[in-house]
Amino acid sequence: MNGQTKKSIAETLHMKIQTPWIWLVVVLTICLTALFYVSQKPQVAVYSQYVKSLCDYQFADASLMRSMERVRSGYGVDSAVVLAQMMTLREVALSFDAGIQKLEQAGFSAPPASSVSHFKSSVLAKVSCLQRYLSERTAWHDDLERVYRLMEMNASDTDLSLLRKLDSARAGYDVVVDSPSNLPESVNKRVVSLLEKNRDLHNAWNQFDNDKTLSASDELLHFFQMENVKEISLSAKVPLAFYFLSLVLLLATFFFIFKSKQ
Repeated sequence: MNGQTKKSIAETLHMKIQTPWIWLVVVLTICLTALFYVSQKPQVAVYSQYVKSLCDYQFADASLMRSMERVRSGYGVDSAVVLAQMMTLREVALSFDAGIQKLEQAGFSAPPASSVSHFKSSVLAKVSCLQRYLSERTAWHDDLERVYRLMEMNASDTDLSLLRKLDSARAGYDVVVDSPSNLPESVNKRVVSLLEKNRDLHNAWNQFDNDKTLSASDELLHFFQMENVKEISLSAKVPLAFYFLSLVLLLATFFFIFKSKQ
Protein backbone atom coordinates (compact mmCIF):
# COMPACT_ATOMS: atom_id res chain seq x y z
CA MET A 1 0.00 0.00 0.00
CA ASN A 2 2.83 2.36 0.89
CA GLY A 3 4.56 1.63 -2.39
CA GLN A 4 1.42 2.41 -4.35
CA THR A 5 0.94 5.65 -2.42
CA LYS A 6 4.51 6.79 -3.08
CA LYS A 7 4.14 5.91 -6.73
CA SER A 8 0.88 7.85 -6.94
CA ILE A 9 2.46 10.91 -5.31
CA ALA A 10 5.48 10.76 -7.63
CA GLU A 11 3.26 10.49 -10.70
CA THR A 12 1.12 13.39 -9.47
CA LEU A 13 4.16 15.61 -8.89
CA HIS A 14 5.60 14.68 -12.27
CA MET A 15 2.32 15.54 -13.94
CA LYS A 16 1.99 18.86 -12.08
CA ILE A 17 5.54 19.90 -12.92
CA GLN A 18 4.73 19.44 -16.61
CA THR A 19 1.83 21.90 -16.21
CA PRO A 20 2.79 25.36 -17.59
CA TRP A 21 1.00 27.11 -14.74
CA ILE A 22 3.33 25.71 -12.08
CA TRP A 23 6.33 27.15 -13.92
CA LEU A 24 4.63 30.52 -14.13
CA VAL A 25 4.07 30.44 -10.37
CA VAL A 26 7.71 29.50 -9.78
CA VAL A 27 9.02 32.24 -12.07
CA LEU A 28 6.79 34.87 -10.44
CA THR A 29 7.89 33.77 -7.00
CA ILE A 30 11.55 34.10 -8.02
CA CYS A 31 10.87 37.54 -9.50
CA LEU A 32 9.19 38.72 -6.32
CA THR A 33 12.08 37.43 -4.23
CA ALA A 34 14.61 39.21 -6.45
CA LEU A 35 12.52 42.38 -6.37
CA PHE A 36 12.40 42.28 -2.59
CA TYR A 37 16.18 41.78 -2.45
CA VAL A 38 16.79 44.77 -4.71
CA SER A 39 14.46 46.94 -2.65
CA GLN A 40 16.45 46.14 0.50
CA LYS A 41 19.84 47.22 -0.88
CA PRO A 42 20.94 50.50 0.77
CA GLN A 43 22.07 52.36 -2.36
CA VAL A 44 20.05 55.49 -1.57
CA ALA A 45 21.44 55.73 1.95
CA VAL A 46 25.01 55.15 0.75
CA TYR A 47 24.85 57.69 -2.06
CA SER A 48 23.13 60.23 0.20
CA GLN A 49 25.97 59.81 2.67
CA TYR A 50 28.53 60.66 -0.02
CA VAL A 51 26.47 63.65 -1.14
CA LYS A 52 26.44 64.91 2.45
CA SER A 53 30.18 64.30 2.83
CA LEU A 54 30.98 66.31 -0.30
CA CYS A 55 28.67 69.14 0.76
CA ASP A 56 30.38 69.18 4.16
CA TYR A 57 33.74 69.30 2.39
CA GLN A 58 32.72 72.31 0.32
CA PHE A 59 31.50 74.09 3.46
CA ALA A 60 34.79 73.28 5.24
CA ASP A 61 36.76 74.51 2.22
CA ALA A 62 34.88 77.81 2.17
CA SER A 63 35.36 78.20 5.94
CA LEU A 64 39.09 77.55 5.61
CA MET A 65 39.47 80.13 2.85
CA ARG A 66 37.75 82.72 5.06
CA SER A 67 40.31 81.92 7.73
CA MET A 68 43.09 82.22 5.18
CA GLU A 69 41.86 85.69 4.28
CA ARG A 70 42.49 86.65 7.91
CA VAL A 71 45.91 85.01 7.70
CA ARG A 72 46.61 87.07 4.61
CA SER A 73 45.76 90.35 6.35
CA GLY A 74 47.25 89.29 9.69
CA TYR A 75 44.21 90.20 11.79
CA GLY A 76 42.62 87.84 14.30
CA VAL A 77 44.62 84.76 13.28
CA ASP A 78 44.64 81.60 15.39
CA SER A 79 47.17 79.35 13.67
CA ALA A 80 46.05 76.27 15.62
CA VAL A 81 42.47 76.65 14.40
CA VAL A 82 43.59 77.18 10.80
CA LEU A 83 45.86 74.13 10.93
CA ALA A 84 42.98 72.06 12.30
CA GLN A 85 40.81 73.17 9.37
CA MET A 86 43.56 72.16 6.95
CA MET A 87 43.87 68.73 8.56
CA THR A 88 40.10 68.30 8.27
CA LEU A 89 40.28 68.82 4.49
CA ARG A 90 43.22 66.44 4.24
CA GLU A 91 41.42 63.72 6.18
CA VAL A 92 38.31 64.17 4.05
CA ALA A 93 40.32 63.61 0.87
CA LEU A 94 42.08 60.51 2.21
CA SER A 95 38.95 58.97 3.74
CA PHE A 96 36.97 59.70 0.56
CA ASP A 97 39.52 57.86 -1.56
CA ALA A 98 39.46 54.86 0.80
CA GLY A 99 35.65 54.94 0.92
CA ILE A 100 35.37 54.80 -2.88
CA GLN A 101 37.55 51.69 -2.94
CA LYS A 102 35.25 50.00 -0.42
CA LEU A 103 32.25 51.17 -2.43
CA GLU A 104 33.54 49.43 -5.54
CA GLN A 105 34.29 46.26 -3.59
CA ALA A 106 30.72 46.25 -2.26
CA GLY A 107 29.34 46.30 -5.81
CA PHE A 108 27.98 49.86 -5.80
CA SER A 109 28.35 52.31 -8.67
CA ALA A 110 31.43 54.47 -8.17
CA PRO A 111 32.74 57.59 -9.94
CA PRO A 112 35.68 57.23 -12.36
CA ALA A 113 38.99 56.54 -10.67
CA SER A 114 40.52 59.52 -12.50
CA SER A 115 37.99 61.90 -10.92
CA VAL A 116 38.62 60.52 -7.43
CA SER A 117 42.39 60.68 -7.93
CA HIS A 118 42.16 64.25 -9.25
CA PHE A 119 40.08 65.31 -6.24
CA LYS A 120 42.47 63.69 -3.78
CA SER A 121 45.63 65.11 -5.37
CA SER A 122 44.08 68.60 -5.69
CA VAL A 123 43.09 68.71 -2.03
CA LEU A 124 46.43 67.39 -0.79
CA ALA A 125 48.33 69.86 -2.97
CA LYS A 126 46.15 72.72 -1.75
CA VAL A 127 46.60 71.78 1.90
CA SER A 128 50.37 71.60 1.40
CA CYS A 129 50.42 75.08 -0.18
CA LEU A 130 48.18 76.46 2.58
CA GLN A 131 50.46 75.12 5.31
CA ARG A 132 53.50 76.69 3.71
CA TYR A 133 51.66 79.97 3.13
CA LEU A 134 50.44 80.08 6.75
CA SER A 135 53.96 79.69 8.09
CA GLU A 136 55.55 82.19 5.71
CA ARG A 137 52.78 84.77 5.95
CA THR A 138 52.83 84.68 9.75
CA ALA A 139 56.59 85.24 9.71
CA TRP A 140 56.09 88.04 7.15
CA HIS A 141 53.67 89.87 9.43
CA ASP A 142 56.14 89.56 12.30
CA ASP A 143 58.79 91.18 10.10
CA LEU A 144 56.31 93.87 9.09
CA GLU A 145 55.66 94.77 12.73
CA ARG A 146 59.39 95.11 13.32
CA VAL A 147 59.69 97.38 10.28
CA TYR A 148 56.81 99.52 11.57
CA ARG A 149 58.64 99.93 14.88
CA LEU A 150 61.83 100.94 13.10
CA MET A 151 59.88 103.46 11.03
CA GLU A 152 58.36 104.91 14.21
CA MET A 153 61.89 105.45 15.53
CA ASN A 154 62.60 107.47 12.36
CA ALA A 155 59.20 109.14 12.12
CA SER A 156 60.64 112.36 10.72
CA ASP A 157 62.07 110.55 7.70
CA THR A 158 59.05 108.34 7.04
CA ASP A 159 57.43 108.69 3.63
CA LEU A 160 53.62 108.50 3.72
CA SER A 161 53.56 106.80 0.32
CA LEU A 162 55.79 104.07 1.74
CA LEU A 163 53.34 103.54 4.60
CA ARG A 164 50.50 103.19 2.13
CA LYS A 165 52.50 100.60 0.19
CA LEU A 166 53.18 98.62 3.33
CA ASP A 167 49.51 98.77 4.26
CA SER A 168 48.59 97.51 0.78
CA ALA A 169 51.15 94.74 1.09
CA ARG A 170 49.68 93.80 4.45
CA ALA A 171 46.29 93.41 2.78
CA GLY A 172 47.89 90.96 0.36
CA TYR A 173 48.26 93.16 -2.70
CA ASP A 174 51.34 93.06 -4.88
CA VAL A 175 53.31 96.27 -4.39
CA VAL A 176 56.01 97.45 -6.77
CA VAL A 177 59.41 98.04 -5.16
CA ASP A 178 60.76 101.39 -6.37
CA SER A 179 63.37 103.89 -5.22
CA PRO A 180 64.35 103.83 -1.52
CA SER A 181 62.94 106.34 0.95
CA ASN A 182 64.71 108.74 3.32
CA LEU A 183 64.94 106.04 5.96
CA PRO A 184 68.30 104.60 6.98
CA GLU A 185 69.85 102.14 4.55
CA SER A 186 69.34 99.18 6.87
CA VAL A 187 65.63 99.98 7.15
CA ASN A 188 65.31 100.46 3.40
CA LYS A 189 66.83 97.03 2.78
CA ARG A 190 64.36 95.44 5.17
CA VAL A 191 61.47 97.24 3.45
CA VAL A 192 62.62 96.13 0.01
CA SER A 193 63.09 92.56 1.23
CA LEU A 194 59.63 92.66 2.83
CA LEU A 195 57.94 93.83 -0.37
CA GLU A 196 59.78 91.26 -2.48
CA LYS A 197 58.68 88.50 -0.10
CA ASN A 198 55.14 89.85 -0.31
CA ARG A 199 55.26 89.47 -4.09
CA ASP A 200 56.24 85.81 -3.70
CA LEU A 201 53.40 85.29 -1.22
CA HIS A 202 50.99 87.05 -3.56
CA ASN A 203 51.92 84.60 -6.34
CA ALA A 204 51.58 81.69 -3.92
CA TRP A 205 48.12 82.91 -2.92
CA ASN A 206 46.99 82.89 -6.53
CA GLN A 207 48.05 79.26 -6.86
CA PHE A 208 45.51 77.98 -4.33
CA ASP A 209 42.91 80.76 -4.29
CA ASN A 210 40.93 79.19 -7.12
CA ASP A 211 38.09 76.76 -7.73
CA LYS A 212 40.15 73.70 -8.66
CA THR A 213 39.25 71.62 -5.62
CA LEU A 214 35.66 72.86 -5.67
CA SER A 215 35.35 71.91 -9.34
CA ALA A 216 36.73 68.45 -8.58
CA SER A 217 34.29 68.02 -5.70
CA ASP A 218 31.41 69.33 -7.82
CA GLU A 219 32.11 66.63 -10.42
CA LEU A 220 31.94 63.91 -7.77
CA LEU A 221 28.93 65.51 -6.13
CA HIS A 222 27.08 65.54 -9.44
CA PHE A 223 27.83 61.84 -9.92
CA PHE A 224 26.41 60.84 -6.54
CA GLN A 225 23.41 63.13 -6.92
CA MET A 226 22.55 61.51 -10.25
CA GLU A 227 23.00 58.00 -8.78
CA ASN A 228 20.80 59.04 -5.88
CA VAL A 229 18.10 60.27 -8.25
CA LYS A 230 18.26 56.98 -10.18
CA GLU A 231 17.91 54.93 -7.01
CA ILE A 232 15.03 57.06 -5.72
CA SER A 233 13.28 56.68 -9.07
CA LEU A 234 13.87 52.92 -8.98
CA SER A 235 12.67 52.71 -5.39
CA ALA A 236 9.46 54.48 -6.37
CA LYS A 237 8.81 51.89 -9.10
CA VAL A 238 9.57 48.84 -6.95
CA PRO A 239 6.23 48.87 -5.06
CA LEU A 240 4.28 49.14 -8.32
CA ALA A 241 6.16 46.20 -9.82
CA PHE A 242 5.75 44.27 -6.57
CA TYR A 243 1.97 44.82 -6.54
CA PHE A 244 1.68 43.89 -10.21
CA LEU A 245 3.69 40.67 -9.86
CA SER A 246 1.78 39.76 -6.69
CA LEU A 247 -1.50 40.13 -8.55
CA VAL A 248 -0.24 38.04 -11.47
CA LEU A 249 1.04 35.42 -9.01
CA LEU A 250 -2.34 35.29 -7.29
CA LEU A 251 -4.17 34.87 -10.61
CA ALA A 252 -1.66 32.25 -11.77
CA THR A 253 -2.17 30.32 -8.53
CA PHE A 254 -5.94 30.35 -9.00
CA PHE A 255 -5.61 29.11 -12.59
CA PHE A 256 -3.20 26.42 -11.46
CA ILE A 257 -5.66 25.22 -8.78
CA PHE A 258 -8.54 25.35 -11.27
CA LYS A 259 -6.61 23.37 -13.88
CA SER A 260 -5.55 20.86 -11.24
CA LYS A 261 -9.17 20.14 -10.27
CA GLN A 262 -10.01 19.56 -13.92
